Amino acid sequence: MTTWICDGCGLEHPDTPEPPGSCVLNRGEVGAEERGDLGPHGQQWTTHAELAAQPHETVHRDHGRGVHSLRRQPAVGIDHWSFLVRTPRGNLLWDPPTCLDEQVVGLVRALGGVAVIAASHPHMFAAQISWSHAFDRAPVLVNLDDREWVPRTDPVIEHWREHARPLPGIDLVQVGGHMRGSSVARTGDGTLLVGDTITGVPKHPARVSFTRNYPKLVPLSPAVVRRIVDRLDAYDYDRLCTLGGDTIDRDAKQVVHRSADSHIRWASGEFDHLT
Repeated sequence: MTTWICDGCGLEHPDTPEPPGSCVLNRGEVGAEERGDLGPHGQQWTTHAELAAQPHETVHRDHGRGVHSLRRQPAVGIDHWSFLVRTPRGNLLWDPPTCLDEQVVGLVRALGGVAVIAASHPHMFAAQISWSHAFDRAPVLVNLDDREWVPRTDPVIEHWREHARPLPGIDLVQVGGHMRGSSVARTGDGTLLVGDTITGVPKHPARVSFTRNYPKLVPLSPAVVRRIVDRLDAYDYDRLCTLGGDTIDRDAKQVVHRSADSHIRWASGEFDHLT
C-alpha cells in the first residue's frame, strides 16, 4: 500500500490501495468561524517516491546557536521552512518537511538525527509519521486540541496540552490563535520558533502580525493577541523564526510587544477617527 501526500497542502495520509477521497484539511468551504480547514484543495495525490524522483534540492540554513532550517525547492504543499534544533540530549524536528529523500534525510543525519518531532499546528504535520519511522520511531508530539486534524495515526504519536518539555531546555507552549492547539517552541538559547502563530511582515523586519486565517487575511481579536503575548511573557527569548522564513535576530520580545500593542489599539477602534 502507499502513503499518499496531498498536493495542495503536503500532508501525508494513511497507507491505502487507492488515494483518499479528500484531504483532512479540506472540509469544503471554510465557515464563518475560520477553523483550520484550508477550503477546497487536494484533488491530486503524490507519493514520497514520486517526489524524490523529481528534480529538486534541499536548501539548508544555519542560524547559529544550534538552530538549522530546511526547505525543499521547488516547493510542495505550503512551502514552509522546517527547523532542526540541536541539543546535547538529541534534536527536535519542528514543523517537519513534507518530503523524505536521501538528500534531506542524509543532511538531518549529519546534523545529529531526530529525537523528537513536533509541529506548530496541523497545517505543518506534513510527513511527521514518515520522519519518525526514518529515525527509530522518534515520538511525534501532537497537541490534544488538534487531534481531529491528524490524517495518519500511528503509535508514535503522543498527545500534550498547554506545556511540554520534550528535551532538556526545549519548551513547547500552547498559545492558540491561528488554531486551537497552535504552539511555539522555545529553544534553550532563547530562540522562539513560532510557525505562523506569529508571522513576519514583508519588508518590515521589526514587525510581526497575528492572523486567524492567512489566505483570507482574517486578523485575530485583541483579546486573543493579548493572551498570546501574555503566555509568552513567562519565557525569555531574543530572536524569532517563522515558518515562512522571516527572522528577527534581536530584541524579538520587544518586537512582539510593540506589534501586539499596535494591533490591539487599531483592532479595538482607538484610531477609527483616522480612517
